[in-house]
Amino acid sequence: MTLRTLFAASAAVGLLAAASAANAAIVVSSAVSNQLYTTNEGVILEDFDAIDSPLTTFTGNVVGPFTENGDGDFDVSNSAPPPYTGGGSITVCCQGGNTYEGDPTRYASVQGSGLSTFSVAPGYVLKSFNFYMGSPDSYNKVTFHLLNGGSQVFSGDAIWGGNGVLGNGDRTKGFRVYYDFNGAKVSSITFQSGSDAFEFDGLAGNVAAVPEPGTWAMMILGFGAAGAMLRSRRRLVAA
Repeated sequence: MTLRTLFAASAAVGLLAAASAANAAIVVSSAVSNQLYTTNEGVILEDFDAIDSPLTTFTGNVVGPFTENGDGDFDVSNSAPPPYTGGGSITVCCQGGNTYEGDPTRYASVQGSGLSTFSVAPGYVLKSFNFYMGSPDSYNKVTFHLLNGGSQVFSGDAIWGGNGVLGNGDRTKGFRVYYDFNGAKVSSITFQSGSDAFEFDGLAGNVAAVPEPGTWAMMILGFGAAGAMLRSRRRLVAA
């Protein structure tokens, strides 16, 4: 193996990484209401109850489940369960004296000026992501941190793509937000809130192993060797 070949392989790896970083642009693809327990893409990786993938880690504030307060509903103040209508849902009080049906399970709640992080294990990346969020607020923020450096930030209604939903903290609004990574490889996601609070549940997506740089180089060298063998065979047949 010559130094020239090694240099070419290293350069190819660098170009592939640069091209991936340059072309990667994460966008919101859709938002589906009331989809708390299921996902249309990937699998649920963290639900703060029974599901906790060994390939991911969540650090941050988790609350619930609530206990009934004696009058038939569940009182909340600075952290409201994401809305959900279905089996096991709870009646939550109050916003302006109104009640709504909500998430009966544990969920993440990022308090004012707080931060939570969802990370994948070393050697792995997120290739897609979606999560269930409630009471959309304009002061919330989601940041995707890319494997090869850099990040992409979604603030306010950009988190859920707008979709005609105002970021005014309406507790009756809840939906699973799907993101199209367009080839981006994400190593971690941070959730921030400028006030109380940012509530979400059911973190989901696809996790994949990432080949080491040496593996990429060997793969490229293998392709080069295969091409050289084909060219050699063609010359022999022609002779």
